[in-house]
Amino acid sequence: MANSRADERAEEREYQPLFTAWTAMRQELLREPALAHVLFMRRPLGRPFVHLRSANIGSRPPPNMGAQLLLGDAMGGLDDPRFCADTVRFLVAALDAVNPAFAWMGVDGPATDDTNLDCVLNRRVRDSVRQARTFLRGYSWTTVCPEELSVRLGGPEALAATGAFHRVVPLSAGGVVLQATETAAAYTDEAVRGVFEALHPVLLPGVPQFDPAHPELRYFPADASRFGG
Repeated sequence: MANSRADERAEEREYQPLFTAWTAMRQELLREPALAHVLFMRRPLGRPFVHLRSANIGSRPPPNMGAQLLLGDAMGGLDDPRFCADTVRFLVAALDAVNPAFAWMGVDGPATDDTNLDCVLNRRVRDSVRQARTFLRGYSWTTVCPEELSVRLGGPEALAATGAFHRVVPLSAGGVVLQATETAAAYTDEAVRGVFEALHPVLLPGVPQFDPAHPELRYFPADASRFGG
């Protein structure tokens, strides 16, 4: 299932069946619609297996686009190394030709324009998007870091050397995909801390505050600007 909306006033456009309409959907994504969803369903349960959500916040210039790939935690596969590797390969293939401002993949939500850090740092989405190449918007099991921030962290080799990531994949057009653990199920609190430690120099300062509206959020409860290990 797939749909998009060109702008806030436009009618929603559906692409069905997706396997024959994917070329048209891809062109719509390249035109930067206001909102786009791609849902992969596993029958007969009829619940989302993978949810790809893209939103255009409208910050210009330069373009700051974000994407989320939310895995359905009730669908199985989160402890399957092959399934998890395939989802990361999909993300790399989808983003390889661009230097994305930010993307994340995991099961810890929220499936909205907000990131985990937007929620716990009480940051407006528009500000988060506008500053995406100055501060990393968030982090999860798999995080896409833009080239500008990757350089500040020493580049892909330095990120791999931290030991916080199972896999580090440079994108051809810039940026890097950071897979924290082999499987999403293995993304423990210890792994969350490791990711935070590796990325804290490019995270927004502030003390995270628990968000009761999103109890599922994963984050390390420390001020990135004051973290000393």
